[in-house]
Amino acid sequence: MLVFWAINIMKFVPYAFLGVFTAESLRAGAVLAPFALLGAWGGVKLHHAVSERVFFALTYALLSITGVKLICDALF
Repeated sequence: MLVFWAINIMKFVPYAFLGVFTAESLRAGAVLAPFALLGAWGGVKLHHAVSERVFFALTYALLSITGVKLICDALF
């Protein structure tokens, strides 16, 4: 986890020079941050409530659907 933190810190300077951080984007991040925390908390709770077999079956199904959609978008 520390590695991801360090990589994100290193990306901050180039992104700032590219103008990625505007008042609007920072405001949107501040508004959406509680939902990210809520989603992470809910994910932990669901992880403990669902068996590993069901979790992986659902994950593979959703990844397959997403993959088919991306392939269709690329072809059509």
